[in-house]
Amino acid sequence: MPAPTALTRAIPRWALVVAGVAALGVIAWHITAFPITNPFYGLFENATDARVYRAGADTVLDSRSLYDAPVLWRLHFTYPPFAAIAFVPLAVMSAGMANIVWWTIGFAVLVAVVALVTRSLGYRPDARLVGFAVLFSIAVTALEPVRTTIWLGQVNLLVMALMLTDLVFLRAGSRWRGVALGIAAGIKLTPLFAVIYLLVTRQWRAAATAIATFGATVAIGFLVVGSDARAYWTRHLFDSDRIGRADSPANQSVRGFGSQMLAHLDVRRFTHPGPGGPVFTAPPWLWVPAALVVAALGLWAAVVAHRMSRELLAATIVGMTMCAVSPFAWGHHWVWCVPLLLVALDLALRHGGSRRTWWYWLAPAGVVALTFTWWRHWWDSGPYLTSDHAISLGLFMMPRSPGPVGHGPAVVYAGCYPLLLAVTVVATLVAHTVAQRRADARAPARDDVVAVA
Repeated sequence: MPAPTALTRAIPRWALVVAGVAALGVIAWHITAFPITNPFYGLFENATDARVYRAGADTVLDSRSLYDAPVLWRLHFTYPPFAAIAFVPLAVMSAGMANIVWWTIGFAVLVAVVALVTRSLGYRPDARLVGFAVLFSIAVTALEPVRTTIWLGQVNLLVMALMLTDLVFLRAGSRWRGVALGIAAGIKLTPLFAVIYLLVTRQWRAAATAIATFGATVAIGFLVVGSDARAYWTRHLFDSDRIGRADSPANQSVRGFGSQMLAHLDVRRFTHPGPGGPVFTAPPWLWVPAALVVAALGLWAAVVAHRMSRELLAATIVGMTMCAVSPFAWGHHWVWCVPLLLVALDLALRHGGSRRTWWYWLAPAGVVALTFTWWRHWWDSGPYLTSDHAISLGLFMMPRSPGPVGHGPAVVYAGCYPLLLAVTVVATLVAHTVAQRRADARAPARDDVVAVA
C-alpha cells in the first residue's frame, strides 16, 4: 500500500452522489426499520449511557459515592474519576437538553473525523470534501458501532477523535502530540494501549506527553474526589464484571469470544451465577496469552503501516487492537470501522477502476457487511415486542438461547469484529511484503551497483 499522494485529488462527483443516495437511504431506514419513534429501539429513544454519565457527574456534585453502589438503576459508573468530573456540564442541564447537546457533539465529532481522515488520505480540502463528510457520516450511522453509540449516548466517537488527533492529525513534531491521547485515557483507560505503539515506534516525546497528561487526569481525580479515586484505583480497576456479562455476544474482545465459545460448547466448569443465569467466563490462563498474541500481531501490523507512511491505517489498527485485547469491549467500542471503511474506500478508488482490479471493492463491502446493524425477528419471544415477535438489533441484543452464541453462522458472527481486525492485520502484512518484494525486484543487483560505482 503506497503512501497517500499530495493534497491534489478531489472527491469524485459520482462518489458524492453515491454518498448522498446512501445517506437518504439510511435516513429512511432509521425512520421505518425499527421505527425511529419506537420507545426502545428508536435511534434517539434510549441514551442509557448518557444518563449514566449524568448520574456519575451528579454524584460528584452531591459528594456521594461514585463506585460503591449503582449510580442509575442497577448500572455502575465504570469510568475513571476524571470522566465523571468531565461530564459535570451535562449534569447541570436538563436530561432532554443534555441528550440533545451530547448527540450534537457526537455527530459534529463524527463529521470532523471523516473530513480530517479524508483529507489525510490525500483529498483536496474543499466544499466537495465537506459535503462528502456530512453525507458519509449520516450513512455510517447504519453501522452497528456508530448506531449503538448514538442510541446509547456513548463516548466512543469522542475517544476515537482524541486518539486520531495525536496519532494522525497533528504533525510529527508538534509539542501538543500526546495531550489528546492522555485526556482520552483519563476518560477511558483503553487508549493507554496507543502509548505502547508510540514507544514501539520510538515517538518518545509524544509518549511521554501522553503519560504525563494521563497522570494529570489521575491527579485531578484525587484532588476533586479523593475517596472515590482511591476506591477506583485500588478496588474497582480490574473488576470488569461490573461492566457486563463476559459471555455476552456484545463483548467483542478476545476474552469475550473465548467466553462465548465456552458457552457454545457448554463447558460448565467455567461458569458462575449471574442475574440472567449462569455466566460463562474464560479464565485468565486461557484468554490472557491469546490477548498478548493479538496485541503483538496488531502492534506489528501497525508498525509496518507506520513504516509505509500509512499513519491512518496504523492508528486504525491500534484502535481495533485496543478493543480486541480489552477484558470487555462492547461492539459499539469498534467505531474504528469508520476510518477503516474510509481506508478501504480510498484503496478501491485508487486501484479498483478496472476489470482486473474490481476485487478491491470487496474490502469496503466486507467492512459494511460485518458491521451493519443487522436485525432479526424472534417469533413469540420478548421482552421488546413488535406485534407478535421481538426484534434483535445487531450483536448488542443477540439472544442467548440456546447459549449466548447459538449455532452455525452465528458462532462466527459472535466474533466478527476481532475477525475484522485479523483480516486487516493480515492484509497489511501481505501488502507490505508484496511492496517490499517489488522494491527489491526494481533495485539494481549488488554487483551492478559495484560496477556502476
